[in-house]
Amino acid sequence: MDARRQHAFTLLEMLAVVLIMGLIAGIVLPGFGVTSGQALDDGARRLSSDLEFARQRTVMTGVPHRVVLDLERAAWWVEWQPPPPEEEELSPAEEAASAPDGRPPIDLSPPRSSREGEFGPLPTQAGKPSRLDGETGFVGVETANGLLTGELVPLHFERDGSAEAARITLRDSSGLGVVLEVRPLADAVRVFDEE
Repeated sequence: MDARRQHAFTLLEMLAVVLIMGLIAGIVLPGFGVTSGQALDDGARRLSSDLEFARQRTVMTGVPHRVVLDLERAAWWVEWQPPPPEEEELSPAEEAASAPDGRPPIDLSPPRSSREGEFGPLPTQAGKPSRLDGETGFVGVETANGLLTGELVPLHFERDGSAEAARITLRDSSGLGVVLEVRPLADAVRVFDEE
């Protein structure tokens, strides 16, 4: 064999190397920022899903729920207001015996407000803190009271599923932003890119 032939690459070998490098680049490059908004979109989708879950569970159970946003730690969780322990009801005969004139007493106490009582974490996975991924965080929550940027911001859902209007803004380290809009009587949370 010729000595020059032993040290050269064939066209087939060069094509194989280029093909392998192309495959490796196709697998590795998306992880290096080509999909920089993916964590932002995933976080917005998960938060939107939990907001809709809290609204639906409120309507189904008739028990007020809220989603608490921890703006400092880029986290949130779902809480509910457990119903009070049921009081032991008296039989009609016992009620009549307890009233001085033999008639059962009339309950004149005001109806329980949906905001009374203590909220506590939902005893499911939704009650545990969920966090935004990567370098994504909350910018703030805009309500009728203005822009809230404090540490904890609760978004309440009343027994009928209604809520105060709110706009939640998320942003990642590259400056991309997403807004989640909670409408007072809508059945869904609207998600759109920040302008």
